[in-house]
Amino acid sequence: MKNTLLYFLTLIFLASCGQNETKETETSISEYSITKIDSFEVNNLTRVFIRDYSAELDRYFGYAMVEDDLLEISGEGEIIKRTHKKGDGPGLYGNWNPIGISFGPEQERIVELPFQILSYDSTYSVIHSQRIQSPLPIRTFGPMGRTEYFQNSDSTFYLVGPSNYLSSHYLIQNEEGRDTLKNFYKIHIQSGDMKSIIPYRESSPYRQTDNIYQELMTKSFLVDHEKQELLILHALSKEIEVYNLPALDFSRSIPITHSEFVEYSPVPLGTMGNDDRIKPLRFMAGRNQNLIKVDSDTYLIKYFTGVSEAEYQTRIANDATYIPNSDPEEQAILIIKNGEQVSQELSGITGSILFGLGDGKFLVQEPENQEVEEEKTRFSIYQIKSS
Repeated sequence: MKNTLLYFLTLIFLASCGQNETKETETSISEYSITKIDSFEVNNLTRVFIRDYSAELDRYFGYAMVEDDLLEISGEGEIIKRTHKKGDGPGLYGNWNPIGISFGPEQERIVELPFQILSYDSTYSVIHSQRIQSPLPIRTFGPMGRTEYFQNSDSTFYLVGPSNYLSSHYLIQNEEGRDTLKNFYKIHIQSGDMKSIIPYRESSPYRQTDNIYQELMTKSFLVDHEKQELLILHALSKEIEVYNLPALDFSRSIPITHSEFVEYSPVPLGTMGNDDRIKPLRFMAGRNQNLIKVDSDTYLIKYFTGVSEAEYQTRIANDATYIPNSDPEEQAILIIKNGEQVSQELSGITGSILFGLGDGKFLVQEPENQEVEEEKTRFSIYQIKSS
C-alpha cells in the first residue's frame, strides 16, 4: 500500500514538473506588438514624400510634389532646407522628376532620374553625374523609393532603374521585359560603368511560366550595410533572397509563410491592359509589398493577403473607390528575427510603411484626408516590441 501511494505521488510530482516546464516554455516565447509612439506634420502647400533618414544628421530627405523641391526635414517635421534643381539651365537636372532619392556615403544627397543619377554635397553642388541606360522614359509625380548603394574600396555602386519601383511590364512587353528588367542595374558612380545584375532564380514563380504576372513583377529590397548584404523580396516570392556584397553572389534564402495569400493565373505576354484577365492581378492578387529593416537583426514584411473575386465585387459595389491592396484589414505584417520568420503574424496598419529607423522603429506616411484639402502631410513613427 505504501509503495502504491508513493508511486501515485511520484506520478503527480512528475506531471506537475512537466506542466511547469511547459508554462515556462510558453511564457518564454515573445509576443510582438506594434505601437504608434510619435507623429509629426510637414507643412507645405502640396504633398510631401519622405524617402530616407540620416541618423547622423537627424533629418529626413524628401520631395515636394508640384513645387518639385528637394527637402531636408527635421525629426519634428520642420523643413530645414529647400532646394530647387528641376528645369533647364546651369546647375539644373532637366524636366524629369526624380524616381528615387536618398542619402549616400559621406552624407551625399542622391537624386536618381530616369536617365541620370547625381550625387550632391550638402550645398547641392554636383559631385558626380552619370547617365543611366534606361529602357523607356518614366514620368512620376515624385520619387517612388530610396536609391540603394553599396561600396567596395574606393568605389560606390548604386542600384538604379525604373523597374526597381514599377512592375516591369510597364516598361517593355517582350521576353526582355519578362526576365531581364525585373531586377537591377548596377552603376559605378565614379566611372558610369553600368550593367544588369541578378536575374530571376530558377525557383522563382516568374520562371515557372512562359506567361507574365502583370502588375506583380515588383520587388522590395534593401542594402544591409552592417552585414554587407543585399536582401530582395519579390511580390510573389515565398522567400527573401540574400546576396553577399560586393560580389552580389547568392548567399541564402529566408523562407516566409503567409497565413493567407490569394493567387491568380498569369496572362500571355503582350496582353493588353484593358483585358479582363488583368483585373485580378491588378486588384485582387496577394503580394509582398514592403521589406524593411527595423533593427540589427529584425526585418518586417508587409503583405496584401489578396481577396476573392466575390469579395472584390461586393466591396466595390458598396464603395466604387475601394482599393483592396491599400486596405489595412487585408494586410498583414511578418516578422523576421535572427534570420528566421517568427510564428506570430501582426495585423496591418493604416498608411504607407516607408522604411526602418532602428531600435524597432519605422516611419509611416498617413493617408490623405479625401474630404478636406490640407496644406500638410502627416507621418507617424511606430515601434515593434516584444513581451
